[in-house]
Amino acid sequence: MRRFKVDGIKGEVAYLRGQEARHVLKVLRLRPGDEIVVFDGSGKEYLAVIEASSTQSVRLKVLEEITINRESPLKTILYMGLTNRLQKFEFALQKATELGVTEIVPVICQRSAFGEKVKDWSGKLRRWNEIVLNASKQCGRAVIPPVKEPVRLSSISDNSDLKFVLWERGGKSLESFSDVTATSVSLLVGPEGGLDEKEVEFLRDKGFYVIHLGKRILRAETAAIVGLALVQYIWGDLK
Repeated sequence: MRRFKVDGIKGEVAYLRGQEARHVLKVLRLRPGDEIVVFDGSGKEYLAVIEASSTQSVRLKVLEEITINRESPLKTILYMGLTNRLQKFEFALQKATELGVTEIVPVICQRSAFGEKVKDWSGKLRRWNEIVLNASKQCGRAVIPPVKEPVRLSSISDNSDLKFVLWERGGKSLESFSDVTATSVSLLVGPEGGLDEKEVEFLRDKGFYVIHLGKRILRAETAAIVGLALVQYIWGDLK
C-alpha cells in the first residue's frame, strides 16, 4: 500500500499537503474512500482513508495505528564528504537511508571544491531532505533521518561509542572491532580523491579509528554504502 508523509495528526484527522498531496491527486489519482498508509516522520505509522481533497491538500481520517518497527537499534551517523559530482553524493544519501542511517552530516573536506563555492545551503538542503524522505517512503521507514547543514571537517565533534574514518591508505578492518560493544557508531567517508593525511591525523586525534574496506579503492558513494552495511551487520540489525 502507498505510504505518505503527513505533517502531523490531530485526533483522527490528518492532512497531506504540497508534493504529497499532488502525488496523491495528480499522479495516483486517488479519490475519497481510498485507503493509504501515512507516517509522521518520528516513528508513528497509520492506516488512513481519504475523506476529501482540494487542489492543494488531502483530508484524511486516521483509522488505526500500525505497530511496526523497521528502525535499527543502532544509532549511526554518516559524515559524508561533499563530492564534486552531486549526483554521487545524492545517491549515497538515498542508500544510507535505506540502510537505516540515523543522521547524515555533509562534510566540506580539503578536496571538496564544490563546498567552497556555496554560500547558502537552503536550496540544497531542501533537495537532500526530499531525497531522504522519498527513500524513507520507499523502504518502509517511519523515521526520517535528517540531513544537517554541511560542516567543515575541522569542526567535527562526535561522542559516538565508536567512530571510524575510511582511508584507502591504511588502517584496520571493521571486523577487528567486532568484539567491541556499541550502541552508536559514526562513519566518515571522504570525497573523490580521498582525505588528506593531515585530515586523517586530525580525526585520529578526535578519537576516530582509521579503517579500510579491503584492497581495492572504492568510489566515495560505494565506500559509504559498504561501510554502513558492515556497521549495521556487526552492531545493528542487518543479519
